Amino acid sequence: MNDVSEQPTDEALAARAGEGDAGAFEMLVRRYEPPLFNYIRRMVGNASEAEDLFQDTFMKVYDNLDRFRPEGSFRGWLYRIATNTCRDALRRRRLRRAFSLDTGQNPDDVPLGERCASSTPGPAEKAAEAELAERLSAAIQTLSAKHRSVFLMARYDGMSYEDISETLKIPVGTVKSRMNKAVSILLEALEDPA
Repeated sequence: MNDVSEQPTDEALAARAGEGDAGAFEMLVRRYEPPLFNYIRRMVGNASEAEDLFQDTFMKVYDNLDRFRPEGSFRGWLYRIATNTCRDALRRRRLRRAFSLDTGQNPDDVPLGERCASSTPGPAEKAAEAELAERLSAAIQTLSAKHRSVFLMARYDGMSYEDISETLKIPVGTVKSRMNKAVSILLEALEDPA
């Protein structure tokens, strides 16, 4: 069973997990840990909060496995639960008015500028990249949850507009509209203040 072609599908694992197979559920958690954690971290802008929300998401998945329909997409179902969990957390945070941006102070939080940087940037380039990364992180955090989720799913998780449409249960046209609005907002926020 080491051959990739013999690995069970997400849907088959979810069905087995729904029947009480703890090993199948563990495989799903391991399979989705890196991409889903990164999606959640980008949604909320904070790695430690993302850890809690990742766990909350999988607890909700586990508690609701009986609701998953194997003919559907497990990935879409999982991301829908994660998105709703993040939206709830963002609403609570808005009430507290406390939030943190990806500033790179936590080793798990690497700013976009540093991820895209060449291997030998000079001090001025590093400073410019750090400033751009900070501005991008701040701009992403200003997007509404509905625009942020579409942007992150498309740009960071590589999901197609059709997959996002299925995940969020909205028309493809709405996905495109939200993506266009998100990109416009981000471009405007990143324009030089000169």
